[in-house]
This record gives sequence, C-alpha cells and structure tokens, in this order.
Amino acid sequence: MMNSPENNEDEEKLAECPASSEEAGRSSVCEGCPGQTLCRMQGGPDPDQEIIDVRMGAIKHKILILSGKGGVGKSTVAYLLSLALAKCQSSKVGVVDLDICGPSIPKLLGVENQPIIQTPYGWKPLVSPNGDIKVMSVASLLDSDKTSVIFRGPRKTDTPPGTSDEHMSIVKLLKNAKPDGAVLVTTPQEVAMATMRKELSFCKKMGVTVLGLVENMSGLVCPCCKETTEIFPGSGVASLAESYGVPVLGSIPMDPMITECCESGRDPMENYPESPTVRSMMGISNHLISLINR
Repeated sequence: MMNSPENNEDEEKLAECPASSEEAGRSSVCEGCPGQTLCRMQGGPDPDQEIIDVRMGAIKHKILILSGKGGVGKSTVAYLLSLALAKCQSSKVGVVDLDICGPSIPKLLGVENQPIIQTPYGWKPLVSPNGDIKVMSVASLLDSDKTSVIFRGPRKTDTPPGTSDEHMSIVKLLKNAKPDGAVLVTTPQEVAMATMRKELSFCKKMGVTVLGLVENMSGLVCPCCKETTEIFPGSGVASLAESYGVPVLGSIPMDPMITECCESGRDPMENYPESPTVRSMMGISNHLISLINR
C-alpha cells in the first residue's frame, strides 16, 4: 500500500521522535548532576586536579588498597592496616574510603553517625575513638545507612571490583601525588587468584607500583584453642607472587574476636593483641614500612 504525502510527513516526524526523546531524557537525567561539567569536557583535566595535588602532596606516604574482586576484604584490610601502622609508627594515619556503593570504613573505625564538618579549608575528617586515625568516607555524608548513592559517568570514581574506568580515574587523579604503590588483597581460592592476575596486569599498564600481596581469610582461628584451620582450597599467593616478581606481605586468618571488633568499632590491637590476626597484621605493617622507607 502506498502512503499519501501526508502520511510520509507523519512518518518522517515519527522517525525523528526517538532521537528527540533520547535527548530530552538525557537532559532530564543530567539535570542537577554535579558531573555535567566533566561530561562536557569529554576527557579533559578534572577541575579539582590542582587542589587534589596540593592536598595529597602534603601527605608523605600514600598507599592504595586494591583487589579487582569484590568480597575479599579490602575494607577490613585497610581498617586493620591503618590501626597497625598507627601503632607501629606512632604516626598520623588517615583512611579515605573511596567506595561509594558500600562504604563500611566509618563503622569499622567507630565513627559511624558522626557528622562531617565543613570548614573554610574543606571537610574536616572524623577521628577514630582512640584518636589515632582520621577518616573520610562518603558514608559520613549520607543521611542514614539506608540511603543509597546513585552517580553516573565521571562522578562514579570509586574503586569497586574491576579494572575499568573507575580504577583508571583514581590512578589518574593521584598520578601527580606520586603514591608509594598498591597493596593487593586476595583470598586463597583459585577463582580469586585468576582475578588478581588481571589486577596485577592493570597495575603494570597504569604504572602503579605493587608493594605486595596480602592473602586475606587464610584460615579460621578457633576461638577456644587459637589454632588456625584452612577452609578455602587453593595454593595461596606464594606462586602467584613469584610469577609476577612481587613480594608477599603476609597472610591474615579470620578470627571471630576480630570480627566482633569490626562490628562494634573497637580497636582489636588494644583488645586482642595476642590474636593470630593481629599478629599477622602487625607483621604486614612492619614489612610494608620497610618497603616504603627503602
């Protein structure tokens, strides 16, 4: 059946509708988004780069905690490592929680529900109950622990599992600050090791020094006798580290007493100094200190 001229005109209008609708929808979604400027810049320099360089340049040592896989305990390792470093060095230690999807650092370090204070110099970090650790996390900017964060595009620069644009954004932003390197966290299973190989490759391509590997959840500590029992299959990180020429910083077993500290925001270094987990973490901290001071 042939269309009349009027029908052809209507058909042309309909053909234009999807594009128009898409543009209108995009405008609606982007309205009010703080990332609009970055989107329009199409890969140009971040307008906050200068202030990031100044702030980060004042910090002597910067260590990234990475993995490439979810659920291996990056937040727990960062939490324990910050406590151990503060205890070993008696130095000022800060933790920046870059996870926007499931930030847990404030709870672990006992600063949950404390408000962030805006000062003329920027946000004032929270301080852990023992006064040793300064903390900054997106969780502290939310109304409640039920509030979700929904970001699009350039503003989603957290470090979730993977080696995609979020990782690349963070590495790029910190390039001028010259971080000491990254600590890569994994668990003993082969499926986790396979992902770790990709993270090692990512670090090499991005020019990030790998300070060492940490094997988390390497056994379960009995709450009665303190013996450690292996619970995950796998050959461990030793062969992986050797094949890539990176050191193993240590292995961290799971201790129910340390888990209790994580849930309550208490300091395990003070409450359970004889825990195999605490002893392992102190060893990792000393090993890391020797590497970055070398």
